[in-house]
Amino acid sequence: MATYLSMPMVEQAEKFCTDILTNSRCKELPFHNYNHTVQVVNNVLKIGKGLSIKSAELEPVIIAAWFHDTGFCDAYDGHEPISISLAKEFLSKTGYPIDKIAVVTSCIEATKMTQNPANKYAEILCDADVLHIADNNFFYRKLLLRREWELVLDKYYSDKEWHELNYEFLKSHTFFTSYVRDSCAKGKLTNERKVNDILAFY
Repeated sequence: MATYLSMPMVEQAEKFCTDILTNSRCKELPFHNYNHTVQVVNNVLKIGKGLSIKSAELEPVIIAAWFHDTGFCDAYDGHEPISISLAKEFLSKTGYPIDKIAVVTSCIEATKMTQNPANKYAEILCDADVLHIADNNFFYRKLLLRREWELVLDKYYSDKEWHELNYEFLKSHTFFTSYVRDSCAKGKLTNERKVNDILAFY
């Protein structure tokens, strides 16, 4: 579990978002659920440390990580505006500074595919959101996403189609932060090659 040093606003956001993620339709999602959110939060902390960003400066990015998928409680497609609305309402009520709310909302907005971060903070959240594509859990995570699309979107793919879709994503995706590019490029390339090797059998 992530540690936030002395960051009471992050703790409040965690409590609020955990309630949404574990008591709404979000809990029924195989991929975009509470466990994914916790991983993204931890990834933000990891990337922030790798970029030598102080915790106070990273705070709105961590809060954005907690909120970024809460919009799934009301909608699947186009959930980002709902996540932003939930974050803005919650943070405004707590008296969170307007400039920091703007950072939170820009980070969440940037996670919409295809990712388009407008600042370094949004770049951190974007990389944190898809960091699994560069680690050993990639194949497990993509199975969860495939099942989620079947359940929620009624989208079904043959094994070959699914591997092709993932290969194209891996091949075309570029990480934004220098830390992730330097530390995770090898892992992403390894997964890309593994998927390509699988496709060779079709």
